[in-house]
Amino acid sequence: MSCPLFKIRIIVCGLKIIPSPMRENQFKLFIDEVLSAQDHTDMVVGFDLVCEEDYNPAIGQFLHILYEGKAKAAAQNKKLDLYFHAGESNSRANVNLYDAIALGTKRIGHGFHIAYCPTLIEEVKKNDICMEVCPISNFVLGYALDLRNHPARSLLHEGVPIALSSDDPGFFNYHGVTLDYVYAFLAWELDLADLKKLALNSLKYTSLKQVEKDEIGRFFAKKWDSFV
Repeated sequence: MSCPLFKIRIIVCGLKIIPSPMRENQFKLFIDEVLSAQDHTDMVVGFDLVCEEDYNPAIGQFLHILYEGKAKAAAQNKKLDLYFHAGESNSRANVNLYDAIALGTKRIGHGFHIAYCPTLIEEVKKNDICMEVCPISNFVLGYALDLRNHPARSLLHEGVPIALSSDDPGFFNYHGVTLDYVYAFLAWELDLADLKKLALNSLKYTSLKQVEKDEIGRFFAKKWDSFV
């Protein structure tokens, strides 16, 4: 059984690090491009805001643009799906997770700061929002100097939906997510059930269409049974 092939899906990312007002003009342009793409392709699936959180503007500074984009999408019978990077920080002053969840983010990139916000843990579970956890990136960038103490370890066992991601493999000079799985397995003392759940979450919370999820799910099940 060969691996199913699917189209690439793109989340358009606005850079918070560029100067204002160029930054706001860029965000508006990108949101327009996301909505425009829906007339021609299903490749572009949503919008994100990226760059280091503690030294760049918070999501809350762009609420007017994001709400304007959502209103524009609704007026055109379209959707503006959001996939925010948020909570990549150890600062208690960071509030990006609150705005990301309030805006209806489909997933949260990193998100480990949620360990400081117990009420948000329940919100994430209630709204079925997946956290894209990046163990090696968090270690290399100094957010978690001992992965045995990474918040994802306890979040996973609290029932928070978690998938493992690689963040910037090109920048860190490695490929895929195998190394992230190895580090998580060793540091978090995972068992086979945990590993399977992480892998299935990667499929469940992807932006693939359901028919594609079903097809790759069958492929995964066959490979998993063979592995076990």
